[in-house]
Amino acid sequence: MKSRRIAAAVLAAALSAAVLTGCGSAGGSSFPDPEKTITLIVPQGAGGGTDTQARQLVEAMKAVSGNNNIIVENVTGGSTGTGTNQVIDSEADGYTLLMYGTYVICGTMTGYTDGFEKLDFITGLSMEPFVLAVQADSPYQTLDDLIQAAKADAGTITLGNAGATATTGVVAYGLNNALETPFNVVSFNGGAELIPAVLGGHCVAGIFSQSEVLSNMDGLRPLVFFGDGHSVLEELKDVPNLEESGYGDLVVPGGCFRGICAPKGTPDEVKNYLADTLEKAYNSDSFQNWLKDQGLLGDYSRLGDFEKYNEEMVENLKPIIKATGLAAGKYAE
Repeated sequence: MKSRRIAAAVLAAALSAAVLTGCGSAGGSSFPDPEKTITLIVPQGAGGGTDTQARQLVEAMKAVSGNNNIIVENVTGGSTGTGTNQVIDSEADGYTLLMYGTYVICGTMTGYTDGFEKLDFITGLSMEPFVLAVQADSPYQTLDDLIQAAKADAGTITLGNAGATATTGVVAYGLNNALETPFNVVSFNGGAELIPAVLGGHCVAGIFSQSEVLSNMDGLRPLVFFGDGHSVLEELKDVPNLEESGYGDLVVPGGCFRGICAPKGTPDEVKNYLADTLEKAYNSDSFQNWLKDQGLLGDYSRLGDFEKYNEEMVENLKPIIKATGLAAGKYAE
């Protein structure tokens, strides 16, 4: 009888301990485990606009959370599909995140990844306008100069982008198709590869994120701003937009949205912790000042609101991607 009472007491104590520790689950107070690393996957090479923003965000996350076990990992290939797929295939425990962007929408619609269909939405961050630029000593002074030269000898002038299904790729192919294919469109593994290709004269022109042009103003000459109105950056405020360049009828994405996603099925407690941490990081002085310095437009959303925002972007991009001829599966119908 006494032994049964002792056994019952031991069992009760064990059950109580299990409740207090969350039964070792990824949720609740057990996340994040101080022994584990949270990895933010960037599906492009180091040095491009997406990578730079990811690293700035991670530093802000460390500061507001006191957790230094947060890192950035670059996983390139497949026009951002390789890195996206690595996150999708990871355990849905909050320790592997994706630096999400409009490029994932494009990759999903063009068949490189299941993308947004297999992800949970944590935090929307920003919108970055695109700029078409050439080498600083290029003979082309305006967008029309470049287009007329391309039309005069179709296929000889290269127009680079950060990946066939990256958003800049959709802009490049969309622009080329609308102009009856005068350019030879070339895709690279992110802006980090595109930048030296144009700077070195191996590629005549490129579609860049605004921050990539800003950090290479000595070597690049911006010809057209794809966003609404004009750049908020002093260095780029005088760059003409499409309408001012005489091509206002062209309909292409004006920029790249970025945010943070996790594998589908991540526990709600974990998503809430991540969203809380990311919200504090987003609102930190360091990150807000960085956004301003880079001319990025804050576009914050959280969890369900981010998912709805993404659904709107998907609907807006469907006809554009279909028109490029890159759409696959149900998105080509």
